[in-house]
Amino acid sequence: MGIYFMINWFFLCSLLGYLLECVVLTCENRTPVFNRGFGHGPFCIIYGFGAVGANFLLGPLAGHTVRLYFAAMTMATLMELVTARAMIRLFGSFWWDYSKKKFNYKGIICLESSLGWGLLGIVYFRFLNGFLIHLTGYVPQRFEKRMAVALVLFYVTDFLYCLRTQLRNKGEEQEPMIGRLSVRS
Repeated sequence: MGIYFMINWFFLCSLLGYLLECVVLTCENRTPVFNRGFGHGPFCIIYGFGAVGANFLLGPLAGHTVRLYFAAMTMATLMELVTARAMIRLFGSFWWDYSKKKFNYKGIICLESSLGWGLLGIVYFRFLNGFLIHLTGYVPQRFEKRMAVALVLFYVTDFLYCLRTQLRNKGEEQEPMIGRLSVRS
């Protein structure tokens, strides 16, 4: 896998994660949720990082369903915990809230979601990973680099703009953006 292929695959996984988040939250809240990423684009990059991490760290477990389940559950839960802690430190909030779910820790992680992450790990390795790699392969090689560079430039620009806006507004009382939840004190 070349670097440009990996970047395009990363953003495809991030897009799929964004869509998954929107669908799950729309069903849970019974109201449309469209904005689940940090920026304005349709990417939830924690899923891109999760896919990359899963391939490198959990790939050897792909043939062992029970071990894969627990490893995926642990990896994704730790990613949620670390990401929430970083967001709280930067912005004073994070973008989800499990406080109303049983067996949660400060609304950041919960047993229900952790169990779901384990299942998602199995689904990812059994069905999605090969399909997503195959789908990424449809990008013509002559466009692969351009697409990867454009996606990175778009995301970095959007991220920096949103980071600047969030940091500037950190001290001000404001409503969270659609699909984003504030931490309760």
